[in-house]
Amino acid sequence: MINIFDVDGVLIDVTKSYHYSIKDTVDYFSQKDNNLKDLLDIKLTFGINNDWDASLAGIIYAKSGLNLEDFKKLFTAYSTKLEDFYKLAKELNINLPSYQELVEYFEDRYKVHRDKEQLIIPHEILKQVRELSDVVGVITGRPFQDLDYTFKLFDIYKYFDFIITEDDIPNPHLRKPSSYPLKTFFKKFDYKEPVFYIGDTIADLMMVYNYNREEGKNIEFILYQNNHNYNLPAKYKIKQPQELLNIIKGVKK
Repeated sequence: MINIFDVDGVLIDVTKSYHYSIKDTVDYFSQKDNNLKDLLDIKLTFGINNDWDASLAGIIYAKSGLNLEDFKKLFTAYSTKLEDFYKLAKELNINLPSYQELVEYFEDRYKVHRDKEQLIIPHEILKQVRELSDVVGVITGRPFQDLDYTFKLFDIYKYFDFIITEDDIPNPHLRKPSSYPLKTFFKKFDYKEPVFYIGDTIADLMMVYNYNREEGKNIEFILYQNNHNYNLPAKYKIKQPQELLNIIKGVKK
């Protein structure tokens, strides 16, 4: 059995770290006090898995002068490629920071907020998942530096065999929902069913879907539900860590 985890919203609660960092970044570059709920609405509506990109989209929204619904209608055609974010900004005569400048500011703010994170899946559950699995991995959009701090803070490196972070993705087009991260994972480990990916976003779901379609495989997606993703289609849906363990134990019988 192979179990692969997303991090944010699955292993780690980031509502007071990455989410706050998005707002801080958008506020700084737009010089406005923005509504975090609106910024998260944009991130989640368009399945923007990378929070640097979500911040950039938020800056465009904040400086556009549009109400949220009108902005979302306009942004739809520009929402799938990072270069299109900049294209839209140019069309709206909006000055954006360079991507590197934005990333640096965001990461500085994340360092301020990162100790507010909490472990979602407790050690006793992770330990049992580890014992029931042949391979346990992580595929996350976090930069390695961020992941390293958090995994050391909560002492959870010991549960995982292999970790893929943002640093392992050579091009933004190869991030989730691309199948590239899963293809990279299975270059290191033989594919052997059952395989589960535990995620919480449309990008996680589509990465699994794309991999299965392209490779003719059958990774099962487990949706870790929250208030924003309850309508995503998934055979397995969980709200508590124990439910994950129950699924894994049921398959192992």
